[in-house]
Parts: sequence; C-alpha cells; structure tokens
Amino acid sequence: MSRHLQDANATVTNPLPIDSLTTKQSNKRPRHNRPQPPSTPEISIPLLSLPLRPSTLTALLRSGFTTTGDVAQSLRARMNSEKNESERISDGSQNQNDDSLKHDHFAMEIGCSSSQAADYTCEIDSALKTVGLPTISLTTEETHDDPPSPPFSLFPATAAYLLSSKNTQNNPHATVARQIVSFSRPLDALLGGGIALSELTEIVGPPGSGKTQLAFQLCVDARLPSSYGGVEGCSVVIDSEGSWGASGVERCWDMAVALVDHVRSSARRKLEMKNAREGKADAALGPEEYASLVPEWFTPESILEGIHIFRVHDEASQTCTLYDLPRFLIEQEDKGLPVKLIVVDSMAFHYRMAASSSHSIRSINGKSGSFSTSPNVTRLATLLIEIASEFDLAVVAINHLTTKIDKDTKNGGGGTKLVPALGESWAHAVISRIMIDHRLHPESSADGTGRDVRICTLIKSPHKPQGTAEFIITDKGIRGVPSQNKQPVHH
Repeated sequence: MSRHLQDANATVTNPLPIDSLTTKQSNKRPRHNRPQPPSTPEISIPLLSLPLRPSTLTALLRSGFTTTGDVAQSLRARMNSEKNESERISDGSQNQNDDSLKHDHFAMEIGCSSSQAADYTCEIDSALKTVGLPTISLTTEETHDDPPSPPFSLFPATAAYLLSSKNTQNNPHATVARQIVSFSRPLDALLGGGIALSELTEIVGPPGSGKTQLAFQLCVDARLPSSYGGVEGCSVVIDSEGSWGASGVERCWDMAVALVDHVRSSARRKLEMKNAREGKADAALGPEEYASLVPEWFTPESILEGIHIFRVHDEASQTCTLYDLPRFLIEQEDKGLPVKLIVVDSMAFHYRMAASSSHSIRSINGKSGSFSTSPNVTRLATLLIEIASEFDLAVVAINHLTTKIDKDTKNGGGGTKLVPALGESWAHAVISRIMIDHRLHPESSADGTGRDVRICTLIKSPHKPQGTAEFIITDKGIRGVPSQNKQPVHH
C-alpha cells in the first residue's frame, strides 16, 4: 500500500485593493442565467474583497453571486420588469417604491425572503461606502431621490428552531454525529462525546503537552464513517508553525492506519457475532457482507486526501487565509466532500511575533500596521464562530501560554503566572477552552518507560461542567490510560 501524502501548500489570495477595480460590460456567472443589462460600463468588484459577514458572503457565493455587478444586475432585472409592467398598467394600483418588490427577483435567486434580500443589499451598500465606492442601489436606479435603504431587520430565532436546526432534516449541512471523537474515552466523556460541531474550541497548553498530537488525531477521526459514529468529513489545517510538514503528515498516516485497522476489526467482530447468533459460527466471512459494513473508500490514503493543509508564514497570510476560507468550504461542498473540522495551529504564533515587532516600530514612528491588536484578533474569533455555525463544522484553535504579572494582593503581588495568550477578549470569544498539561505516569515509570500522561482540563464550556480527564499518546495515536481506566472528574 503506497502512502499517498497530499500536497497541501496553499496559495493565499489577498483581498483585492481598491485600485484594482475592473470596469466591465458583462459578467459570467456559473449557476444563473440572469438577463443581461444594457451595455453600459459599471464598476464591479469581488464580494470577497468587501468586509461582509461570513454568513452573508456564504449565501451569496452559494447562489452564484461573486461580484457586486452580479447583485446589481439581479436588482436591475427586477426594475426593468417593473418598468415594462408600468407601461401597461396606468391605474397606479401597484406601489413602485415597495421594497419587497425591488428585491423579490434577487430574493428568488438566492432562495430567501425579500426582506432578507433587502438586508443583503443594505449590507453590501454599507461595505461599499466604507471603501468610498458608489452603492449598488444607486447604480441600479435612475434617480437618487429615493429614501435610503432601511436598516438591517432583526428576526429572532426561537430556541426550538435552533434545536431542530441541528437535525439533518432541517439543516442540509448537519450530520448525525455532533462531535468528533478523540479515541480517548475519558476525554470524549469529559467533552460530552468529543469536539462539538458548530463551535469554536480552544486547546491551550505548554510546549510539548500534546496539543498538535491531539489535532492530528482529530483530523484523522473527522473521516470516520457515520455508520461508526463519525462525522465523515474533511479537515482544513492552518499551519503557522510548520508542525504539519512531512514528519507531521507521517504521524497522521500512522494514526490513519490504526483507525482503519480498528474499524475493520470492529466490522469483523460484528459479522462473527451475527453468524454466531444465526448458527453459522464456522461460516467464512463473505466479501459482500464485509463490504456492507466498511465503506470501500475508507482507506488510509483517502483519510490523508481529506486533510487540506494551508501553510502560512506571517500574520498577513494567516489573516487572508482565514477570511478566504468560505470560498474553499463552498468548493468542497460542491464536490460532495464537506469540511467538518478546521484546525488553526497555532492561533497566536504569528500575531504574537507581529505584536513584538510592531511594538518596536511604534516606539520609532508611533504607528503600527499589525493585525495583532485585540480588536482584530477578536474579529477573527467572531469570523471563526460564524464559519463554524454556517457550515456546521468544528473549529479548533491551538493557543500558547504566556507569562503575566500576578497583581493579586492576596499573594503579595509582583509574581508571575502562566495564562493563555491573545488576551481577555479572545478568551471571552471562544466557546470552550481545554487546558492540556502532562506528568509522569507513576506505574509506567516503575518499568523504566517513563510514559507521560496528559491531563486535560475543561476550563470553560457552556454545556458541560468543568472537570479533568487523562490520556496518553501512543504510536497509534491518542488513547485512554489503560491501567487506570478512569472516568473524568467533574468539579
């Protein structure tokens, strides 16, 4: 069996600057045949270059809208139909200024309500104003005397709807399994079954504690078939430290081989138990029966083909890659290979380096062009949360520990303590926080092996109590501690 290691180096696409706007006569769209407007030049820029919400950007890209010109053409198509109809109807029974009539063609192409389409238009207009460009509303209307577009409408979602949206019949992107298992029973029990989908989970710990090893295991386990409790999806890795190079992928291969062997052994045991119940204990296992339990595509090669690694070398490329992720996720959905896990390893590395450099620059000229300020990092956390919710996937951000001066007067003050990096704003933004540390196993040290036991502590979670669990790192991957077989301890 050859080892198929996918080339995962990414080409990062930076958002287009304002001076790169293109003037065009028409625009080709992949999914819609919209009426072509008169051949008057218009300014059209990619939607990906505008500061739009990920949910808005995803809805537009999925419907084939890639530029502001696409949206303007859709709005103009409705206005042209209204103009033709007004020539035939002169009784004034229809309100030409009705906002729902202006956006119903646009709403039909997106597959949403007219009010939601009006919200999308208003958001695009606001984004265009921030970069000093004319709005699409003004470019599609003949006069500029109309009142401004209404503010975003707020439609609350009920708790019952949010709960039902997790089901596959109501959410086409949802999966039966709601967690990605780690193959450590105590750890999975602590987390309520594994790393939850639609959430941002932070894994923090000192160097060598096993953060990246756990990320390796999660990426491999994300390909686990749904018939075995897996989410059966692909993974995306934002590699900022170089841990996912040749040696890292070799480690993923070892874990993938162990996972496939485990699934095949489980299928074989199921067939043997079935034959025993039917009085066919001595019957040979047929290939048809075996194939019905293990998908043909489930091989170590296919597992590695489902792990897409973006290597980023500085804070700018990491930021651009994160903002460009929705386009890649949509491409994977179109291929029938949805992404169910995003790993950022690590979130803090480039931003901490940039913050250190920008501090030196600021001391000279008083200015800093770094993305590492607290508002920008918090904005990235919001982006990751929206991506997790919109695409029903898990986002795992690996973070470092940093030294902080302890100002607690009870301890006398003046000391130091280790805390997660990126500050308090980031800490409030993440949904769940896991702290990993390690210690020497007392029983394994007696035989000279000195195996480390990782202690995983759930520090923050909105749906699970705080507690601890232990796991070890073996040649096959993350596993529970065999000698103790402890359950997680909740506080």
